[in-house]
Amino acid sequence: MKILFVAPYYGPVHSSGRLWVKWLQRLGCEVTVFDYRQAVIPERWYTKVRGGRRLQRFLMQFRLLQVATQRPYDLIFVLKGETIYPSTLARIRKRHKGLIINWMGDDPRNFANIRNAFPHYDIVFLTDRGWVGAVQQLGYRSVHLPYGCDPEVHRKVTLTEAEWLRFNSDVCYVGRRDEREDWLAQIVSNSHTTKIWGYGWDKTPLSTLRPHIAGSALNEEEMVKAFNAAKIVLNLQPSHHITGVNFKVHEIAGCGAFQLTDFKPEVPEMYELGKEIVCFQSLDELKELIERYLRDEGERRRIAEAAQKRAYSDHTLEKRVRKLLEIVRKA
Repeated sequence: MKILFVAPYYGPVHSSGRLWVKWLQRLGCEVTVFDYRQAVIPERWYTKVRGGRRLQRFLMQFRLLQVATQRPYDLIFVLKGETIYPSTLARIRKRHKGLIINWMGDDPRNFANIRNAFPHYDIVFLTDRGWVGAVQQLGYRSVHLPYGCDPEVHRKVTLTEAEWLRFNSDVCYVGRRDEREDWLAQIVSNSHTTKIWGYGWDKTPLSTLRPHIAGSALNEEEMVKAFNAAKIVLNLQPSHHITGVNFKVHEIAGCGAFQLTDFKPEVPEMYELGKEIVCFQSLDELKELIERYLRDEGERRRIAEAAQKRAYSDHTLEKRVRKLLEIVRKA
């Protein structure tokens, strides 16, 4: 199968695109990559120039149209594609004979370009059943397909002394600064070491959080090390999730790390509660669970090992790619 893969790809933090390509290729697909965030002007340049994002977005439309129509593809696979104009997809649609699909881990209704492009996608794959139902109600085909871990990436690793000093923590949180900072501010404590990594945390107005800001966004390799070096990995689900979970549920499990995550209806479908993953439903419960599991290293280890076993058997990216290709080939 000849695939044009349209996704964030070359940036230091955009790792999921590279992993999708790896497994598509291993499963026999011929993949051409188009990085829509870097297609004309490198991201490190246009983000520093006034009007640079707008110019890159405008020029990218022409380049994508050219690449998508200069040779035949069996499938055009868009990963998110929030800056691709619906009119660009409409023009591609007229000349492309194969399928056009989208897969994303966010609510597509929150992105105008994606929402308005639904008519041009044959299938929209989403990681949350709540979003799937919403897209189906609009009259478009949508399929539930969560993300997964990659055992070659999300795994137990041995850290150097310098890496251990940088990453070790009692509680680790990896994620951009957003509405979850109020929760984090209430669970940090002088009785344990909390390290917070991600975009925007240096701008937090909450003085209680500032001593715990360890750094900006981590790349995939650094994130794996941070998970390995933490006693507890805190995973707070974004507020726009309805029933599903974020990427980190499976990435943390794949690393053999112990995680605490807020409850979502799809969690018990994936992992056994209390034995492979531990969920909370309130701030007070989260505080109690942090204290409990910091005291019980044996139980943390048992749960983390069981989570990794489950992730590797049921929730790998290879399995997700196989499922996607199976659906596409039947379409």
